[in-house]
Amino acid sequence: MLTLYKIIMNTVYAVMWPNFLLKGRKSREEWSQRRVLHPEKYLPTILSPDYEKPKGRTCLHFHASSMGEVRVLERLIKAINEICPDFHYCVSTYTRTGQGLAREVFAGADGVFYFPIDGYFPLRRFFKHFRPDGVVMVETEIWPYWLDFCHRRDIPMVLANGRLSAKSIGYYQTFRSALRPLLGVYRKFIMQTEADAERIISIGADPGRTMALGNIKYDLNQEVDIEAKRSEVRRQLGLPDDRLFMIAASTRPGEEEIILKALGKTSVFPENLSFLLAPRHLERLDEVIEVIESAGLTYVLHSDLKPGQSPESPIVLMDKMGLLAEIFFGADLAFVGGTLADLGGHNIMEPVLAGVPVLFGPSVYNVADAAEQVIQEKQGLMIHTADDLAQAIDDFAGRALIFQKPDHSGPSVAERTAKIIVKELGL
Repeated sequence: MLTLYKIIMNTVYAVMWPNFLLKGRKSREEWSQRRVLHPEKYLPTILSPDYEKPKGRTCLHFHASSMGEVRVLERLIKAINEICPDFHYCVSTYTRTGQGLAREVFAGADGVFYFPIDGYFPLRRFFKHFRPDGVVMVETEIWPYWLDFCHRRDIPMVLANGRLSAKSIGYYQTFRSALRPLLGVYRKFIMQTEADAERIISIGADPGRTMALGNIKYDLNQEVDIEAKRSEVRRQLGLPDDRLFMIAASTRPGEEEIILKALGKTSVFPENLSFLLAPRHLERLDEVIEVIESAGLTYVLHSDLKPGQSPESPIVLMDKMGLLAEIFFGADLAFVGGTLADLGGHNIMEPVLAGVPVLFGPSVYNVADAAEQVIQEKQGLMIHTADDLAQAIDDFAGRALIFQKPDHSGPSVAERTAKIIVKELGL
């Protein structure tokens, strides 16, 4: 099966050659790196087998596909740096957005570059120039040719923050016999959940090398003083400490109507509850404004707020991107969208990490593990209708519904993962 994969990939590489040339004209640096042309221009100092490496110098290769994985890697490398302050590393990404962020946050890396195409010729050039002492793949990046090259060169690997969805497991199981020996190159499979661990074992991972530690994305930021942050955000928004403040984040079409209907059924809105509505896509603002006005309600745009001045309307409509993560710290309660509409849900852990309980609908197939964790740890609640949402808001306001605060004690997932990497990859 692996031989078939190699034949297919090399055939695709040959057929796509003219397309690579065209792409190279438009994005010269990106496609030069994907094809591993002139690796001396961007890869770390030569560490090939015939190179005499400086004594004590170890260089690890970390791969994070896109922006979300780069953020995970940022926390992970910071945790490793606290254990080994002088360790050397390089970072590869697959997407352009991931590459842009990686270049911004990994100023101390020996190199930041695009991950090579999973074909014989690009990888032969890559490993001829650079032989990392170990590789850390973030989440689940299974590239058979890459694994084969690392396996043949005895380069140890660790899978960090690993996940394997129920949707993809059938595909991988088809290639189980070919994957089993390749997965042997991994010293550890550090998975997010027990379900992820079971899935990767089912495609050939060694059970003795597999564990579930949690999701680094959901690590609590122990450096943030949540109470101080709450006070600062509320001061900026002009909200008194005793006024309830709720955020509805990443809402999708059809959800705003349900949310506003629920607000009208509560006993606390608008007299005792301020509300921030943040649509997932800002191009829908006119549509959302029409929904608000059709409900007989008024609003104020977030961009029109003056720092420290109370909003003139109990509804604030978010019209800027990138601010919610900060504003969550000032909230008392949150709802996350894409869950009442059948879209699988958005990041329901973001408010929880800011110390805010979260409500969400039943459509959570994109965030199923997080939803299960939130419910089990009593940090949030699933609702199904406008009546459910109104009841949850009233129960929360009247303290009939009490949620647990996240536990800030003990080492984070990133710290525990870092210790394993240091041990397994010989730092």
